[in-house]
Amino acid sequence: MGKRKGQTVVFEQVLIFSISVAIFIAAFTLFSMYQNQYMSITTRDHLAGVKEYVMSNIIDLAKKEGFNSSITLKIPRTISNRLYILDLSNNGLHVNMTGGNVYEFSSLSALNETFTFGGQVSSDLGVIVIYKKGDKILLM
Repeated sequence: MGKRKGQTVVFEQVLIFSISVAIFIAAFTLFSMYQNQYMSITTRDHLAGVKEYVMSNIIDLAKKEGFNSSITLKIPRTISNRLYILDLSNNGLHVNMTGGNVYEFSSLSALNETFTFGGQVSSDLGVIVIYKKGDKILLM
């Protein structure tokens, strides 16, 4: 009879430990999924913010008529600990994360009739320069 009491206590302790491990694994999985989702959303939001910042300055530069000019912009070096590339073409402005398929795009259709666009730059320096030379707007 005494032998069974000892086995019951051990069984209860093993059962409690197993349930605790299962709860820990479930909580860890849930928080990992939440973190991945949160990082994805913040990465897209930061890319969209950089895109809007650069686009607004391109539009402001395009409004300046009659002379060549340039503007230097400070941008974040990394987003979610990854570099990104800004690619300006006649299609629009593409902001692409390196090593992934996360990107943002903005069309330049309203300015396409007046200007020619070009240039590609990486975010590793934290600075980009937008040049307006005649009817060309270049990203460097």
